[in-house]
Amino acid sequence: MIPSQADFLREIHSSDLPLDDDQAGMAAAFAHILHRENESQNLTRILGAKEFVDGHLRDAVELLGSPTLGRRILDVGSGSGVPGLLAAALCADSDRVWFLTESEKSKSEYLGRAAQELGLRRVAVLGKRTEEVIDLVKPDTVIARAVGPVQRIAAWIWNCSTWNNLVLFKSKGWEQEWKEAQTTRYGKKLTVIHSHEYSFEDKKRLLISLKRKSG
Repeated sequence: MIPSQADFLREIHSSDLPLDDDQAGMAAAFAHILHRENESQNLTRILGAKEFVDGHLRDAVELLGSPTLGRRILDVGSGSGVPGLLAAALCADSDRVWFLTESEKSKSEYLGRAAQELGLRRVAVLGKRTEEVIDLVKPDTVIARAVGPVQRIAAWIWNCSTWNNLVLFKSKGWEQEWKEAQTTRYGKKLTVIHSHEYSFEDKKRLLISLKRKSG
Protein backbone atom coordinates (compact mmCIF):
# COMPACT_ATOMS: atom_id res chain seq x y z
CA MET A 1 0.00 0.00 0.00
CA ILE A 2 1.28 3.45 -0.92
CA PRO A 3 1.73 5.75 2.09
CA SER A 4 -0.57 8.76 2.03
CA GLN A 5 0.74 12.28 1.66
CA ALA A 6 -0.06 12.75 5.36
CA ASP A 7 2.09 9.71 6.19
CA PHE A 8 5.02 11.22 4.34
CA LEU A 9 4.47 14.57 5.99
CA ARG A 10 4.52 13.06 9.49
CA GLU A 11 7.76 11.26 8.76
CA ILE A 12 9.35 14.40 7.35
CA HIS A 13 8.33 16.46 10.38
CA SER A 14 9.75 13.80 12.71
CA SER A 15 13.14 13.84 10.94
CA ASP A 16 16.07 16.11 11.73
CA LEU A 17 15.99 17.81 8.34
CA PRO A 18 15.87 21.64 8.38
CA LEU A 19 12.70 22.13 6.35
CA ASP A 20 9.97 24.68 6.90
CA ASP A 21 6.28 23.80 6.58
CA ASP A 22 6.07 24.74 2.90
CA GLN A 23 9.14 22.66 2.03
CA ALA A 24 7.87 19.70 4.05
CA GLY A 25 4.56 19.90 2.24
CA MET A 26 6.23 19.97 -1.18
CA ALA A 27 8.47 17.03 -0.24
CA ALA A 28 5.45 15.01 0.92
CA ALA A 29 3.57 15.82 -2.29
CA PHE A 30 6.56 14.76 -4.39
CA ALA A 31 6.94 11.54 -2.39
CA HIS A 32 3.30 10.60 -2.97
CA ILE A 33 3.56 11.34 -6.71
CA LEU A 34 6.74 9.24 -6.97
CA HIS A 35 5.25 6.27 -5.13
CA ARG A 36 2.04 6.47 -7.14
CA GLU A 37 3.95 6.47 -10.43
CA ASN A 38 6.17 3.64 -9.24
CA GLU A 39 3.10 1.42 -9.37
CA SER A 40 3.13 1.87 -13.16
CA GLN A 41 6.85 1.96 -13.95
CA ASN A 42 10.02 1.09 -12.08
CA LEU A 43 11.44 4.40 -10.86
CA THR A 44 12.91 3.56 -7.47
CA ARG A 45 13.51 0.69 -5.07
CA ILE A 46 13.53 3.10 -2.12
CA LEU A 47 9.92 2.84 -1.00
CA GLY A 48 8.14 3.83 2.20
CA ALA A 49 7.94 7.04 4.24
CA LYS A 50 11.10 6.64 6.32
CA GLU A 51 12.97 5.21 3.37
CA PHE A 52 12.01 8.22 1.27
CA VAL A 53 13.32 10.64 3.89
CA ASP A 54 16.64 8.85 4.34
CA GLY A 55 17.19 7.64 0.79
CA HIS A 56 15.91 10.58 -1.28
CA LEU A 57 15.04 13.67 0.72
CA ARG A 58 18.37 13.88 2.55
CA ASP A 59 20.19 13.96 -0.79
CA ALA A 60 18.08 16.85 -2.06
CA VAL A 61 18.59 18.83 1.15
CA GLU A 62 22.35 18.26 1.05
CA LEU A 63 22.45 19.37 -2.58
CA LEU A 64 20.71 22.66 -1.79
CA GLY A 65 23.30 23.27 0.91
CA SER A 66 26.22 22.78 -1.47
CA PRO A 67 28.40 25.90 -1.80
CA THR A 68 29.11 25.12 -5.46
CA LEU A 69 25.49 25.00 -6.64
CA GLY A 70 24.85 27.62 -9.32
CA ARG A 71 21.80 29.21 -10.94
CA ARG A 72 21.29 27.10 -14.08
CA ILE A 73 21.33 23.50 -12.96
CA LEU A 74 21.21 20.47 -15.24
CA ASP A 75 20.26 17.11 -13.71
CA VAL A 76 21.68 14.28 -15.81
CA GLY A 77 19.42 11.25 -16.24
CA SER A 78 16.77 12.46 -13.81
CA GLY A 79 14.77 9.23 -13.77
CA SER A 80 12.71 9.33 -10.58
CA GLY A 81 13.26 13.07 -10.17
CA VAL A 82 15.87 12.75 -7.43
CA PRO A 83 17.78 14.86 -6.91
CA GLY A 84 16.79 17.49 -9.50
CA LEU A 85 13.01 17.66 -9.35
CA LEU A 86 12.84 17.16 -5.60
CA ALA A 87 15.50 19.81 -4.99
CA ALA A 88 13.65 22.21 -7.29
CA ALA A 89 10.48 21.62 -5.26
CA LEU A 90 12.35 22.56 -2.06
CA CYS A 91 14.38 25.44 -3.49
CA ALA A 92 13.45 28.89 -2.20
CA ASP A 93 15.84 30.69 -4.57
CA SER A 94 13.67 32.15 -7.33
CA ASP A 95 16.74 32.84 -9.49
CA ARG A 96 17.52 29.17 -9.94
CA VAL A 97 16.35 27.31 -13.03
CA TRP A 98 16.37 23.51 -13.15
CA PHE A 99 16.73 21.40 -16.29
CA LEU A 100 16.04 17.66 -16.16
CA THR A 101 17.30 15.36 -18.91
CA GLU A 102 15.78 11.92 -19.31
CA SER A 103 15.94 10.01 -22.59
CA GLU A 104 13.41 7.31 -21.62
CA LYS A 105 10.05 8.57 -22.85
CA SER A 106 7.91 7.15 -20.04
CA LYS A 107 10.18 8.64 -17.39
CA SER A 108 10.43 12.04 -19.05
CA GLU A 109 6.64 12.15 -19.36
CA TYR A 110 6.32 11.34 -15.65
CA LEU A 111 8.78 14.12 -14.79
CA GLY A 112 6.77 16.60 -16.82
CA ARG A 113 3.52 15.58 -15.15
CA ALA A 114 5.09 15.70 -11.69
CA ALA A 115 6.56 19.16 -12.26
CA GLN A 116 3.17 20.41 -13.43
CA GLU A 117 1.31 18.81 -10.52
CA LEU A 118 3.76 20.39 -8.08
CA GLY A 119 3.36 23.77 -9.77
CA LEU A 120 7.07 24.15 -10.51
CA ARG A 121 7.53 26.91 -13.08
CA ARG A 122 11.33 27.00 -12.97
CA VAL A 123 11.71 23.41 -14.17
CA ALA A 124 12.16 22.25 -17.76
CA VAL A 125 12.04 18.55 -18.65
CA LEU A 126 14.04 17.56 -21.74
CA GLY A 127 13.25 14.12 -23.14
CA LYS A 128 16.64 13.67 -24.78
CA ARG A 129 20.17 12.59 -23.95
CA THR A 130 22.24 15.12 -22.04
CA GLU A 131 24.84 15.56 -24.76
CA GLU A 132 22.10 16.48 -27.26
CA VAL A 133 20.75 19.43 -25.27
CA ILE A 134 23.48 20.70 -22.97
CA ASP A 135 24.64 23.42 -25.39
CA LEU A 136 21.08 24.75 -25.56
CA VAL A 137 20.65 24.68 -21.79
CA LYS A 138 24.00 26.35 -21.02
CA PRO A 139 24.15 25.22 -17.38
CA ASP A 140 26.64 26.52 -14.85
CA THR A 141 26.20 23.41 -12.69
CA VAL A 142 25.68 19.78 -13.68
CA ILE A 143 24.40 17.30 -11.10
CA ALA A 144 24.09 13.52 -11.25
CA ARG A 145 23.14 10.64 -8.99
CA ALA A 146 23.61 6.97 -9.86
CA VAL A 147 24.04 7.39 -13.62
CA GLY A 148 27.60 6.16 -14.04
CA PRO A 149 31.26 6.82 -13.16
CA VAL A 150 32.64 10.33 -13.18
CA GLN A 151 34.63 9.97 -16.41
CA ARG A 152 31.54 8.84 -18.33
CA ILE A 153 29.49 11.79 -17.14
CA ALA A 154 32.36 14.16 -17.94
CA ALA A 155 32.48 12.81 -21.50
CA TRP A 156 28.78 13.62 -21.97
CA ILE A 157 29.16 17.25 -20.90
CA TRP A 158 32.75 18.09 -21.80
CA ASN A 159 32.17 20.01 -25.03
CA CYS A 160 29.85 22.47 -23.32
CA SER A 161 31.88 25.47 -22.13
CA THR A 162 29.43 27.01 -19.65
CA TRP A 163 29.47 24.61 -16.71
CA ASN A 164 31.73 25.44 -13.80
CA ASN A 165 30.81 22.65 -11.41
CA LEU A 166 30.01 18.96 -11.65
CA VAL A 167 28.27 17.80 -8.48
CA LEU A 168 27.99 14.06 -7.90
CA PHE A 169 26.40 11.87 -5.25
CA LYS A 170 28.69 9.01 -4.31
CA SER A 171 29.08 6.38 -1.60
CA LYS A 172 31.81 4.24 -0.08
CA GLY A 173 33.21 3.24 -3.49
CA TRP A 174 34.14 6.81 -4.41
CA GLU A 175 37.86 6.63 -3.57
CA GLN A 176 38.39 3.70 -5.92
CA GLU A 177 36.21 5.28 -8.62
CA TRP A 178 38.19 8.53 -8.45
CA LYS A 179 41.49 6.65 -8.56
CA GLU A 180 40.41 4.83 -11.71
CA ALA A 181 38.97 8.01 -13.24
CA GLN A 182 42.32 9.76 -12.98
CA THR A 183 43.82 7.27 -15.42
CA THR A 184 41.22 8.13 -18.10
CA ARG A 185 41.09 10.94 -20.65
CA TYR A 186 38.43 13.01 -18.93
CA GLY A 187 39.26 12.06 -15.37
CA LYS A 188 42.74 13.49 -15.80
CA LYS A 189 41.23 16.87 -16.65
CA LEU A 190 39.11 17.15 -13.49
CA THR A 191 39.91 18.18 -9.95
CA VAL A 192 37.89 17.93 -6.74
CA ILE A 193 37.09 21.38 -5.32
CA HIS A 194 34.74 20.41 -2.50
CA SER A 195 33.52 17.27 -0.76
CA HIS A 196 30.99 16.79 1.98
CA GLU A 197 30.26 13.62 3.91
CA TYR A 198 26.94 12.89 5.57
CA SER A 199 25.40 9.74 6.90
CA PHE A 200 22.26 8.09 8.25
CA GLU A 201 22.04 4.78 10.08
CA ASP A 202 25.79 4.26 9.53
CA LYS A 203 25.43 4.61 5.75
CA LYS A 204 27.98 7.06 4.43
CA ARG A 205 27.15 9.37 1.54
CA LEU A 206 29.39 11.86 -0.24
CA LEU A 207 28.59 14.98 -2.20
CA ILE A 208 31.52 15.67 -4.52
CA SER A 209 32.07 18.86 -6.52
CA LEU A 210 34.54 18.87 -9.39
CA LYS A 211 35.68 21.32 -12.04
CA ARG A 212 38.01 21.34 -15.02
CA LYS A 213 41.69 21.75 -14.31
CA SER A 214 43.06 25.07 -15.50
CA GLY A 215 45.70 25.16 -18.18
